[in-house]
Amino acid sequence: MYHWTLTLKLRLLLSHLSVMLLGISIVSLVSRLSGQNFQDGVVAALVSFFSVSAVSILTSRIILRPLLTVEKAMQAFATGDLTARAPHISIPEINSLANSFNHLAISLQGVEERRQELTSNLAHELRSPITVIHGYLEMINVGMTQITSNILGQMTQEIERLIRLVDDLLELSKVETGYLPLELQPLPLKPLLKEIVTNFARAKLQSKCQLQLRLSNNLPPAYADSDRVKQILINLLANAITYTPNGTVTISAWLQGYNLWIAVTDTGIGIAQEDLPKVFDRFWRADQSRDARTGGSGIGLAITKRLVELHNGKIEVESELGKGSTFRFSLPSTE
Repeated sequence: MYHWTLTLKLRLLLSHLSVMLLGISIVSLVSRLSGQNFQDGVVAALVSFFSVSAVSILTSRIILRPLLTVEKAMQAFATGDLTARAPHISIPEINSLANSFNHLAISLQGVEERRQELTSNLAHELRSPITVIHGYLEMINVGMTQITSNILGQMTQEIERLIRLVDDLLELSKVETGYLPLELQPLPLKPLLKEIVTNFARAKLQSKCQLQLRLSNNLPPAYADSDRVKQILINLLANAITYTPNGTVTISAWLQGYNLWIAVTDTGIGIAQEDLPKVFDRFWRADQSRDARTGGSGIGLAITKRLVELHNGKIEVESELGKGSTFRFSLPSTE
């Protein structure tokens, strides 16, 4: 921007010089042609010269001043003032340039704020298990405690938590940057859903939580990646079971238009209405203490959302505190 405005200033200076040369030429021409009325001709030429020069200078200032305000805002933004914005300018063309800069500045400010938030959240997530492991190691090193099966179990749990966090971050990075290819093929949903429900029931993640499966008849195959659909369902089902200590979790599927919809509905603790827009944000938690109970990384739903979008599908959530939640997503069908 600085070089551009400098070039503009040089061009305006050249235009002033051109006007001055033009005025001198006019004076010379008039003096030659005026003959008997030389004095009147010179006066007329000088008036014309200074009038043209004044108009040229005034016009250049009208154009240059607003450009300098845009340049000033850009320089402030470049030096770290992310709130810097160009003011409204009365000249439409220059105002369009100012608006373009403002839109770009707003977008970059949002990116930077999200980066800082992600860094802060990530540091917090990493610090918690590292602090636990470091504390135990120091106590063992100075002889304050001895290695027991309980301590080893807790340290192992924290290490596994770190591994899950790193794996989830790598997965999220892949899906957000587009480096996660999908192997799309016809995918029958019934056997896949039955397999997942059976595996969860055998694991007995929540002994007091009942799993149900409700499927429409004659479901056509989805056009999707089998492994990624499993990942989506496991994430949603694991969340539902975790927050339904006593109740029912139901998986249902149906055909709507050209899309297959799958829903995971629970009768658990639910989510407040004001929190629903945030549920797919990285590291967001309605209950900030949930990680200590569940070991979740806080980015499973963010990964789930991106995996659904990679299939050109949509994911939605409905919930009410104390009554449960429903997460549903769509996949393209083969019909």
